[in-house]
Amino acid sequence: MSQYSYSQSLKIMLIPYLIIGILWFPLTIMIEKHYDSILISQFIVIQITTAFLFLIGLYYNNTSIYDIYWKVAPMFFVTYWSKESGNIILPFLVFFYCIKQNYTYFRFWPGLQYEDYRNVAVKQQYPNPLIFWSIIYLGFEVIPSIMIFLGHLPLYYVFNSQNPCTIAYNFSIIFTICAISIELIADYQLYPYRSKLLKGDCDVGLWRYSRHPNYFGECMYWWGQYLCQLSFGFENAWTIVGAAAIQALFSFYSIPDMENHLLKKRETYATYKRKVVSSFIPWFRKEK
Repeated sequence: MSQYSYSQSLKIMLIPYLIIGILWFPLTIMIEKHYDSILISQFIVIQITTAFLFLIGLYYNNTSIYDIYWKVAPMFFVTYWSKESGNIILPFLVFFYCIKQNYTYFRFWPGLQYEDYRNVAVKQQYPNPLIFWSIIYLGFEVIPSIMIFLGHLPLYYVFNSQNPCTIAYNFSIIFTICAISIELIADYQLYPYRSKLLKGDCDVGLWRYSRHPNYFGECMYWWGQYLCQLSFGFENAWTIVGAAAIQALFSFYSIPDMENHLLKKRETYATYKRKVVSSFIPWFRKEK
C-alpha cells in the first residue's frame, strides 16, 4: 500500500510532466544548436525526459511514474514537427488520442499504490534492485519511448510532403478516427468491469466479438499514421517499422501476457475465451 494519499500521488505523478512541458522546447532549442535536425533533436529530448522520469520513479521506488509518458510526449514532438506545415487535422487527432488515453488511465488510477502487474512480476523475478531497475529503464521505458517516436515518424514526412493522393489521404484520416473511436468505445465498455462496479468478464459491446478490442483500436491508430504517409507515395515506405514494431509488441507480448494474467486471475475467463474466439480483430462468436 502506498504511503501517499491520492492527492499526494497526483502531485508526484503530474509535477514531473509539468516540468517536462516547460522544458521541452527550451531543450529542443539547445540541442538544435549542435544538431540541425528536428528529428534528432526530438529523439534526444525524448530520451532526456525518459531518463528524468526514470530517476523520479527510482526516487519514489515506483514504476508507474512513467506510465502516461507515451500519452504525453507525442503532443510535444508532433506539434513541433507540424509547426510550419499548416496541417491542423493530424496534430488534433494526436492530441485527441493522447487526451483520451490519459482520461482512461486516470479514471481507474488509485494513486501510487498502483503499479502495472508486469512491472510487479519483474520485481518478484529479479529482486536485486540494480537488475530490476535496469530492466525497467531499458525494457519498459527506453524501448517504448523509441517505439512512440517510430510510430509517429510517418507524420514527420507527412508534414514535409506535398500533393498526396486525396482519396488515400482522406481514407487514412477516416481510418485513424475509426481507430480512436473503437478504442474509446472499448475502454468505455470495459470501465465498469475494470473499476469493479461489475463483476466477471466484460462480455458486452465490442468485447462480445474480440477479447481485446481496445488493443485492436490501438494498433489501428498506429497503422493509420503509416497509411497517411503512404498517401504521399512510397519514398518513405520504410517508416512502416514503427507500426510493425508496435503490432509485433501487441501480438507477441501484450496480448499473450494479458491472456495468461486473466486466466490466472479469473476462472471464468477460460469460458469467455472459448466463446469469443478472436483475441484481436472483432469476429463471430462461438456460443457452443
